[in-house]
Amino acid sequence: MLVCIKFIKSISAKLCAVFFTALLLSLLFTFSFSASAATAALTDYFRESWSTRQGLPHNTINSISQTPDGYLWFATWEGVARYNGREFKVFGREQQTGLPDSGIRALHLDPKGRLLLGGSRGGLALLQDQQWRPVDPVSSLVNEVHGDNQGRLWVGTEGGGLFGLNTDGSRQQWTRHHGLPSNTVYSLLHDEQGGLWVGTAQGLAYLLNGKLTAVAKSPTSPVFALAFYNKTLHVATERGLYQQQADGFVLVQPELQQTAISRLLVDHHGDLWIGTVEEGIFRLSNYGLEQLTVRHGMPNNRVLGIYEDREHSIWLGTNGGLFRLRDAPFSTLSTEQGLPDNFVRTVLQHSDGGIWIGTARGVARYLHGKLQPELQLLPDQSVLSLAETATGDVLIGTYSSGVFRYSKGQLTKLLNRDTGLLSNEVRAILPLADGAIWLGTAQGLNHYQPGKPMQSYTTREGLTADFVVALHLIDDVLWVGTGTGVTRLINETFQPLPLSHLDQTEYAFDFFEQREQNLLWLATDRGLVRYRLDTAELALVGRKAGLPFDKIFQVQADLHGNLWLSSNRGILRISQQDANAVAEGTATRISYDLYGESDGMLSAQANGGSNPAAILAQDGALWFATASGVSRVQPKRLADFAEATPPVVLEELLVNGVAQKIDASIELSPDSDRVELHFAGLGYVMPGRIRYRSQLLGFDAHWLDKGQQNFAEYTNLAPGRYEFQVQAANPGGQWSSAARIELIKHPYWWQTGKFQWLTALSSLALVLLLVYWRISSLRHSEQRLKRQVAEKTAELQQKANSLQAADAEKSLLLERLHQQTLALAEQARQDGLTGLANRRAFDEVLSKEFIRSQRLKQPLVLAFIDIDHFKQINDTWSHNAGDLALVAIAEKIRQHSRVVDCAARWGGEEFALLMPSTTLEQAQSVCERLRHEIMQLDWQDIADGICITVSIGVAISEDLTDAKQLLFLADQALYQAKQQGRNRVCSA
Repeated sequence: MLVCIKFIKSISAKLCAVFFTALLLSLLFTFSFSASAATAALTDYFRESWSTRQGLPHNTINSISQTPDGYLWFATWEGVARYNGREFKVFGREQQTGLPDSGIRALHLDPKGRLLLGGSRGGLALLQDQQWRPVDPVSSLVNEVHGDNQGRLWVGTEGGGLFGLNTDGSRQQWTRHHGLPSNTVYSLLHDEQGGLWVGTAQGLAYLLNGKLTAVAKSPTSPVFALAFYNKTLHVATERGLYQQQADGFVLVQPELQQTAISRLLVDHHGDLWIGTVEEGIFRLSNYGLEQLTVRHGMPNNRVLGIYEDREHSIWLGTNGGLFRLRDAPFSTLSTEQGLPDNFVRTVLQHSDGGIWIGTARGVARYLHGKLQPELQLLPDQSVLSLAETATGDVLIGTYSSGVFRYSKGQLTKLLNRDTGLLSNEVRAILPLADGAIWLGTAQGLNHYQPGKPMQSYTTREGLTADFVVALHLIDDVLWVGTGTGVTRLINETFQPLPLSHLDQTEYAFDFFEQREQNLLWLATDRGLVRYRLDTAELALVGRKAGLPFDKIFQVQADLHGNLWLSSNRGILRISQQDANAVAEGTATRISYDLYGESDGMLSAQANGGSNPAAILAQDGALWFATASGVSRVQPKRLADFAEATPPVVLEELLVNGVAQKIDASIELSPDSDRVELHFAGLGYVMPGRIRYRSQLLGFDAHWLDKGQQNFAEYTNLAPGRYEFQVQAANPGGQWSSAARIELIKHPYWWQTGKFQWLTALSSLALVLLLVYWRISSLRHSEQRLKRQVAEKTAELQQKANSLQAADAEKSLLLERLHQQTLALAEQARQDGLTGLANRRAFDEVLSKEFIRSQRLKQPLVLAFIDIDHFKQINDTWSHNAGDLALVAIAEKIRQHSRVVDCAARWGGEEFALLMPSTTLEQAQSVCERLRHEIMQLDWQDIADGICITVSIGVAISEDLTDAKQLLFLADQALYQAKQQGRNRVCSA
């Protein structure tokens, strides 16, 4: 024990000296960081992770690289995974790669654009232009690979030393016997002089012009990584980070002196990324030394690889999967940055430049570019609404305690039920210049005037509903948004604004006025409604115009001519010009951009039902209240994300469903009836938004806009020479250079030019011969026929009459047989009562459509429609009434079916509707309209007192492998609809 104490004391003294020396150096070191210019704090980066659940072959990511074509490559113990932004393709121990084992330890892109791979059993391979070339293995596990400007390969191994592979096929080996500090090599780095720095398990060596020397005064612990940072060699070791100086190596960043550092990367800003064995990732920048660990979402704290791709995303390979840090259009403030709670209901831009954020646990304030935790208010209150008065005071509406006022640093309770509020749940506040306040609550509308009794308004006074969520004042007219429509207070009288004719619009969540254009935009449960203040005209921009969903919570305009709409499913951006064109009837469709979690939002679910839940900040940024923090976007930055043009590659060629090797020119056999080309834009910031356009020269007259569809299909191409070309682009960005492939379809032998010429000549000769023979025959027969014509005329006329009669009788018989055959065929596939397809025909269509949806990866929806209490109709009004009801409902189903849909009578009172290429939300909308129209049918022509409803169960084919599963899910959904009281649509 005494020995241990003495040892610790001696070590402590030495460590103190080292610590203060390192501290001074680190201060100097920090001044050099001022050149770095990281765009955001490390915690503000958008983070994503992948694991085996998303297609990786193994969760340990040993190394990362990117090839010139744009593909990202990830080395794992179960092969190297190629990533195109959507999916992984794995290459392992197979003839194509020539690797002796699927375990890949190291990747490196050499100056010639070749991807070098090394791994288990000393396996080595080269990949260039998607062509694999195996390299003879070395004797030990490969830890690191590197390539130099002369085309030589350098291989660091586990226990086998360093190997140099020359371009002529010869190779050299360096071990401890040649001066290596250890036979285990972890890291390699070339410098500008052509020298090679070699990090080993026991220190550092340097190889120049074939001469290997151990580096004096270098750390003697394992050297896991090397990098030139600020033009100085930095060495990552098992015990901290070292910097090379004239007289040796010194420890930098004292806080890392006991940290095992596994990887180093200098990014395009000049910032240093430091991966560790147990402590996650550090970044050294103008923000200082920052750290991310599993507490910040990393899959694992052990970092095995760091890589910066061409779009400047940082990729981290860990023991628990793949992790990415990147800039994103949206950034989100959450509890991690200091919000009191992630559930944000309201946000307010104050005139002093600060932003107030109402959460489920009080109010936060954002000032001078950051949250101010010391200024948080009402930590025990769930805040629903905010408003600023003319004097700069802030009114805070809560869920259960009424309204508070914040004035000159003092917080007071202003109003609640005890002072006349209809409800303590305050969802909208509208202060006026004279000090009066309008308040929208869950139980009605209040008008507060200092010194006067509180005024209250409910449905009894003319409100369309008591649940008030939005207030807006235009001149002297108060607009009130409620759960069942809009009411206007005009000259002390409430006047409802009819909206139901706009696709049955009811809920009004928000008002947004554009006074210069005389426009008022309404966010509703059926989309965006435009009201012209000068003409009182109403128009809807909704699902029929192309919006992806119904409910819109908030409307805000940016400074660039766009409207931003918040919803439960993300933030929409649309052009104001396009929205007005749809509203005016000069356009029928509107394009949009939908932003969600992949764009930097922690949650795509924006909040509504209280105000304001979205604002335009003074700097032009837009802020949105969401279920997981407050998300903000700077619209002028969106162009930056479009600047990067994703390269496009052809990934797969299928001919008659069989994959073919892709080459510059492909020859197709005459029986190549179907050609499919799959392609990918290799962008990783917004892969789901990449747009494509393609053209088959020789077939397509112009470019075809593919949207986000990444394949093209051609059937029954005529023989000839074609060239397929495809381009990719980010939204609003430039089109990439085209990826091209030549397709040469050969003709059948009878389609060749020689055969067609020969056939034409032969046909002409045969015609001439027939003409000559015919003329000769006619001349010889002319005299004979003249003699016979008289005596045969009567006989022939009689026979002609008989044959004519027999032919007419035969034609009539054949026509009857044909009609009977058609009738039998129709009966075999058609329900005799309703005229819809029967069970047999529907089963055939279901099988074919399910296979097609699986192959094309498109959704397929099945709906079961069952008449509620149908037996009572037969028992009460007769079976004839029941049959008439079945026929009427079948006709309704047919009216709601597209050409591609299949409607059938499943049996008894049950029908089936199959909808290809339809999302679950679209199918639910169709079924809901169908259910509603059946419920509204007038049955008086059948019998008095009949009221018929239907229950509908809907299921989608996503993640299913068999059509029977789809039938089962639809049946379960129908059963659920029945259990919940019938006359409803339920989905599985």
